[in-house]
Amino acid sequence: MEILSSKTSTGNFFRKPEMNWGILSTARISEQAIPAIKATRHNHVVAVGSRDLTRARQFADRMQVPLAYGSYDELLADPTVQAVYIPLPNNDHKPWTIKALQAGKHVLVEKPFALSADEAQEMVGASVEKGLVLMEGFNYRYHSRIQKVLEIIRKEDLGKLRFLHCSFSFPMENPDDFRLVPSLGGGAMYDLGCYCVDFQRLVVGREPESVQARYHQGGSGVDLQMQVTLDFGNQVFGSFDVAFNASTQNTARIIGSEAVMTLDWPFTSTDKNVSMIIQRNEEIQKVNYRPEDTFKNLIDHFYEVVIKKDIALYPLAESVKNLAVIDAIFQSAIEDGKLVTLK
Repeated sequence: MEILSSKTSTGNFFRKPEMNWGILSTARISEQAIPAIKATRHNHVVAVGSRDLTRARQFADRMQVPLAYGSYDELLADPTVQAVYIPLPNNDHKPWTIKALQAGKHVLVEKPFALSADEAQEMVGASVEKGLVLMEGFNYRYHSRIQKVLEIIRKEDLGKLRFLHCSFSFPMENPDDFRLVPSLGGGAMYDLGCYCVDFQRLVVGREPESVQARYHQGGSGVDLQMQVTLDFGNQVFGSFDVAFNASTQNTARIIGSEAVMTLDWPFTSTDKNVSMIIQRNEEIQKVNYRPEDTFKNLIDHFYEVVIKKDIALYPLAESVKNLAVIDAIFQSAIEDGKLVTLK
């Protein structure tokens, strides 16, 4: 994709190229992605694909997208599409990411990146082979508050790290939700726990040395409830709980040797006023943040990585490492809380 140049009375300037997106699926989250893409400069949603043409057409009309395709392959064959967003069920992330890359498209794939570290590595390999951008859709990372949290931790403003805890849950009310289907990669760990693992790895800045997990399996065969502990070494311990059968929770807490930080709605804060509270003995400091469209921030960054060859804030190796930890968590849970050491 080349940069177009124009000339005005004030001289020469370079105009960034436009990037056309296709959406693989009419999933509900696509209703968030399409406005986010449209809200950026130089990005356009030109096509949506579904396994059913009627559904694709109805969705495209409602979301004001010009083209509708009755299969994902047809969309990937469209030469006007340069990038695709993949919000398919988790088990479809690997195959359709690789197909999209092989079709010459840059790819933004929803979290969790894949269902295992091995799958993730295959996807990364395809991206490298084709020389195309591949990125994981962890929108929460692109909130300015998260960047501030990491800055505070690196400066040791909380002192030495000691404990991290996250809680992320909501009551799953739809019995037909794909997240309750084992073969589709369902379960609370993939859907919610991936955030907690990623966040704690980001904050600590290294991989856990070992993990332990216990879980409750629902009647459909997925993990409805999971409790996890992570040992990062050097006196840093993490823990988190995720569930589809508990009241709504979305919090993170970081305890240092000198202060404690608390975050409300760390993982889904696009439409919310949120805060960062730091308590140091009796002193409490609260910083408020207005709503930020983290999806738009992610799309902006994706565009810069594709067009300007910017370095990605989060290398693909992070997605592979995140899934290596999740693999170990599942191993521990299946083996009734056995301590699993990561290599």
